[in-house]
Amino acid sequence: MKNYPFILLILALILLAAAPRPVFSAAAVLETFEGSPSSWAVSQDVSGGSITRSSTYAAAGTYSARLSTAGANQKAGLYITFSDPASAHSWNERTATWHWQRAAVYLPSATVNQLAQGEYFTLAGMWASSSPAIYGWYLRVTRNGEMIVLGTPQYSNPETFQIFGSFPLDRWVELEIGLHTQNGQGVKRAFAVVVDGDFYGWYRQGRIENETYNRAAIGLLSTNTAKPLVVHVDQWRNRTTGQFPDGPDSRPTANLQEQLFTNTSGVMVQYDWATWANTPTLHPTYGLYTTESRLQAGRTLDRMPSVANGWGEIEIDWPSGTPPACTSYCSAMIGFRKEINREENLEVIPIADSSGVFNLALEAWVGGAPQILAQWRLPNAQAAPGRNMPEPGDIIRARWEQSGSTQIRVRASFYDASAGVWFKDIIDRTFAATNIGGVNFLDGYHEASSITIDSPFYAIRRYKVGVLSTYPEPVAAPTLIAPPDAATVTEARPIFRWSDVSGAARYEVQFDSANPPAVTVQDSAATSYQPPAPLLHRTYYWRVRALDSYGLASPWSEVWQVKVDAAASAAPMIVVYKTATPVLTWNRVSWAAGYEVQVDNHPDFSAPLFRDDGLSAGALSVVVSVALMDGVYYWRVRARRADGSWGGWSAAGSFVVDAP
Repeated sequence: MKNYPFILLILALILLAAAPRPVFSAAAVLETFEGSPSSWAVSQDVSGGSITRSSTYAAAGTYSARLSTAGANQKAGLYITFSDPASAHSWNERTATWHWQRAAVYLPSATVNQLAQGEYFTLAGMWASSSPAIYGWYLRVTRNGEMIVLGTPQYSNPETFQIFGSFPLDRWVELEIGLHTQNGQGVKRAFAVVVDGDFYGWYRQGRIENETYNRAAIGLLSTNTAKPLVVHVDQWRNRTTGQFPDGPDSRPTANLQEQLFTNTSGVMVQYDWATWANTPTLHPTYGLYTTESRLQAGRTLDRMPSVANGWGEIEIDWPSGTPPACTSYCSAMIGFRKEINREENLEVIPIADSSGVFNLALEAWVGGAPQILAQWRLPNAQAAPGRNMPEPGDIIRARWEQSGSTQIRVRASFYDASAGVWFKDIIDRTFAATNIGGVNFLDGYHEASSITIDSPFYAIRRYKVGVLSTYPEPVAAPTLIAPPDAATVTEARPIFRWSDVSGAARYEVQFDSANPPAVTVQDSAATSYQPPAPLLHRTYYWRVRALDSYGLASPWSEVWQVKVDAAASAAPMIVVYKTATPVLTWNRVSWAAGYEVQVDNHPDFSAPLFRDDGLSAGALSVVVSVALMDGVYYWRVRARRADGSWGGWSAAGSFVVDAP
């Protein structure tokens, strides 16, 4: 009996270890606002505005705090104090601090709907009271409830930027703001906003010098409008200092995650290196880009399992047409094995040389001059004749994994969208990674992944990242089933079948009288092919390959042959052309003002291979200008009246093409 508590403790620890994400208890409510304002635990900051206890709305209990303003530059905010001095953070530190403040917020639509273009109010923020205009992060609400953030980049002036989200109206919302501080090149003072679990941020590299952040506030902290504003606040929680917010947090823990920047939502989008000051844009076609300079960005992966060994890919676009010539870094890249605070990582990136030729490079960014470890020339761009460069739809994929105690193996693949071709593992390099320019990429700190866009001329449609076990291995080659290899058949349109392949999205079929076959006759998800028209009496060759959802193809299957022979009741074919562009003729119709001819390989003419409806009244023949493959074809003709109406179709004729 005395061992039961110990056994229960062990069971609890086992269950906790198996949980998909850390389980945190919600912070206790510091202030319910049920008592009189003079007894509230939170402090009040009022200038021209008003703070009262109100029973109009309540998240819990009977009352909430009602905050209101009726003039520009007025304020009515609630806040708590804490202390996070810059002096407590040493340069390039590997420790960090987090501060989270959560409360329930009710924002009436009547408050938001009256805001005009350019008007706003500040709903929440964390700052240093000694100099709030320089050392501070703030969440603002603008017209239509759109959210923007105000922060100060290191060595620059305060900047606002759109975070591509709208604050919910006319209901209680769990609002939590976060401050992450880690002194170094990458993090410095960082900010996050969590709205009912939707995570916006981190927005990294806010200014840090000699200030002390000491205030966390929610309410009407500032405004530039004279219109009457009202916000209700309830259930103010104790500030927490863990790595994760104590309230709702919808960031997934899945082993494979994807950020679709084309969905124009800023949820889960983070910005590094203060590039949030460069007007980041989310577009439904182009995805993520900047109109000004460059972006270091990505997806907030804090709750995801470690991608120290993993893979990722990005899909590229051009937001402003064909990019100008480039002789350096100007495209989009994927980074990995990254320590964000020290801005050290490996990356696969297109780089243009002094003549403008792009190579896909594997390089180590170690704070000084990058070290190129391998490179591969990009294919020519069909969208920019005469140039080789990443173009819309191209995919850069990287795979990285530790190999032994001191080495990392990196493989990179490239999808050329205009050609529809995957170049698999065109970079495959294993190298010592414990001392590259003084950086040890295997020290346990270099585990993050992110993306970069180095100019306004490129965009990233999506970013996918996963642990190594989720890497999409190439699909296997299909196995041919029927007709058996070297079989003789008398069916004029035999059905060709092959095995279904795990991971295949579609199959390419090549079918020809030459060996190996070179003519692609079908590209679909079907696992069978039937020629649309009767085959000629000869030997044919066929093969199949599978393609995954990215277009990455398997090897071709074996080449099988089949001989098509005449059936016992077969009749001779009487119209045979020895050219792929035969001449078709017909008799004159006396009233005809013109003619139309159609040619198809199927007697229902559902998708004519050749059609000409502009033939004159004197034209009684036509050259089929589309080169036809060997096989049986059907054709028909009709006459056009002087008023533009058409007469009836002729009976369908058939002919055979058997070109040498």
